[in-house]
Amino acid sequence: MKYNIVVATHHKTGTVWMDGVFKKIADDLGAAYVDFRSEYGRLERTLEEPFVLFNYDSDFRDYAHVLDRSDVRVLHLIRDPRDVLISAMHYHKKSAESWLHTPVPGYNNVTCQRRLKELRTRLDQYVFEMEHSTAGTLRGMLDWKYGRPNCFEARYERLRKDIDLTYWNEIADFLGFSEAEQKSSSKRFWQNSLFGGLSRFGNKHVRSGDVAQWRREFNPQLAYAFLDRFPTALQSLGYEKDDKWVVELQGTETAEFGSLLKRFVSNPLEPIKGLLRT
Repeated sequence: MKYNIVVATHHKTGTVWMDGVFKKIADDLGAAYVDFRSEYGRLERTLEEPFVLFNYDSDFRDYAHVLDRSDVRVLHLIRDPRDVLISAMHYHKKSAESWLHTPVPGYNNVTCQRRLKELRTRLDQYVFEMEHSTAGTLRGMLDWKYGRPNCFEARYERLRKDIDLTYWNEIADFLGFSEAEQKSSSKRFWQNSLFGGLSRFGNKHVRSGDVAQWRREFNPQLAYAFLDRFPTALQSLGYEKDDKWVVELQGTETAEFGSLLKRFVSNPLEPIKGLLRT
């Protein structure tokens, strides 16, 4: 193992998937597998070489300096924000995670999950999700420090379609795996992938996992609501060049789209598309 490894994901960007893959890889390599959140108060003691450090929301707080160490290689994973929204909303309606079942001030002490499920329309449910959990997830993806030379900026979409493991081998090579370690890591990636040895049936974390679910789920009303809240996210992350994707949605009127464009003519965020490996 040439480098210590840091794996940084965001909610619904392949977190459980990468957790399963790298736990096995760490075990194969004889490295300590360290969960950033659960080990946060003991990281000074637990980050002993060799290690694989996993962080499910990419916020390293007081330990951000670890990302810039010369003996560390980082894998950072993002996903199309529209698919993040879809996956998160459906997951939060069914998940048993404790925070979803804790009464929320301002909602008559109704839990987040109950409030989400009580909303009558799918549009209302997506808007609620956009204004709560997904808002934080997208801020995390946008606030990440892109451009680190020791970081592989990966996309969920390419990994999800990587049946021949070409993309994965590129990642493994970047992480410094030897030929034998690459072979072992490829086996673990395949075993834990939906197109390989992992079935989504019976897996509570996986509803679909498909790429570009938004093309089936988004309608003009949802698209406008999304752009109203995250007007530059898709361009900044390199998923769209402009807002013309809205026109392709069934039921979108050209005149309606022209009016929409006038509302989003400014782009205050510096695009980071060029820093992402596509």
